[in-house]
Amino acid sequence: MTGSSNSSATAMTPNRVLHATSPQWEKLLEASALVDVQMREQPETWWSSQAKRLSGEWLASGLPTTRIEAWKYTSLVGLHAKARTVGLGPVDVKSPPGVLVFRLSQISKQTSLVEADRLRVRELLETPSDVFTEKLAKSLVVDPFVVWIPSDFKSDEPVEINWKALPAEWGLGVAAIMVGPKSEVKIVETYGAGVDAQALATYLDVGEKSFVQHLRVQSGENQTEAGFVLASSRALVWKGAQYETSQVSFGSKLSREDLTVDLCAVDAIVVTDGVFIGRGAQLLDHHTNLVHRVGSTTSRQVYKGILADESRGVFNGRIAIEKNASGSNSSQLNKNLLLSKRVELDTKPQLEIDNDDVKAAHGAAIGRLDAEHIFYLRSRGISMNQAVEMLARGFAYEAVQRFSSAALRDIGAREIDRGLKGLSWEAL
Repeated sequence: MTGSSNSSATAMTPNRVLHATSPQWEKLLEASALVDVQMREQPETWWSSQAKRLSGEWLASGLPTTRIEAWKYTSLVGLHAKARTVGLGPVDVKSPPGVLVFRLSQISKQTSLVEADRLRVRELLETPSDVFTEKLAKSLVVDPFVVWIPSDFKSDEPVEINWKALPAEWGLGVAAIMVGPKSEVKIVETYGAGVDAQALATYLDVGEKSFVQHLRVQSGENQTEAGFVLASSRALVWKGAQYETSQVSFGSKLSREDLTVDLCAVDAIVVTDGVFIGRGAQLLDHHTNLVHRVGSTTSRQVYKGILADESRGVFNGRIAIEKNASGSNSSQLNKNLLLSKRVELDTKPQLEIDNDDVKAAHGAAIGRLDAEHIFYLRSRGISMNQAVEMLARGFAYEAVQRFSSAALRDIGAREIDRGLKGLSWEAL
């Protein structure tokens, strides 16, 4: 299903790729060559081998273009004008006592980890993927970092991961978050502020009977930043585990989010919600891919979009229920609020079912603010901007309200408020 308020401009853009005459392409080539030298000194030779293979793949194909189905609405042509250095973006990690944070090259020094633990990290970071952002980040990051959460861990204090990048730099990062069995953990991941460009890949292994709540916030420091943000998150959810994640996106000129969740074992439960807020000429593209590998698994998804001015939003949500996944239960809903006649939205909720013994539903809705509601609030002394923000807030908050953690709900609501501040509305 596709809905839009005007004709698709991005899809009609002449297709161009970054090539040898592009300053950006030259920088990526330089970075790839440098990484190849640095990788030779890496003790984790499997990571070096993988990086070399992935680098060869994207160097052969170039950056994605609008001729590729998954990128048909999102052009990266704007990167041509951004000649920048390419390097490992700094990252701040705050964690409660008991959580280990280290670089992959230091894993052999972690005496509390046995060989099976190290193998889990490798298997997670070697998970096959066709997502471009994963390939790019994993091929150019020399030494990813690992967050190790032990078995039976419980804390009200969240793990906080803040990805940064310097101006005029393409910041890169890869993280593996390992959650042991029967643990309860909260994760807050932030990125996108003050960056020129960013490419990030986050991997999670959600251990048996564990409970993970994960808030991801992609935000600029103001609503008109010119940054390009490419981010990917991938989770493996095991027997009896529950993974709740919510995405809040606003502030970058262009953002592309890829979320992939594999429900790998029985009784796995996944909740994936999100909200994106666009203004000006921003483009916010969200692709989600939930895969029921086995039966007796459950997934729930509600994604919302709010678009103002001449912004554009894309939601492509795929739910796949494989042949051996009898008894799976899945639902998906994309709801969108358009605040201008000039915005454009492309939405595609998608079900792929290879088993008859399942429950599955999906849908999409597009609407506008009711002028009578605006009038009612204005008649009670509320300004236009405040009225628009109040109504949009009621629509957007659902994206973070399913967290059982009050702290994560509060952080999510605060970030949504930042994204909505000063939002404009045009009556029909």
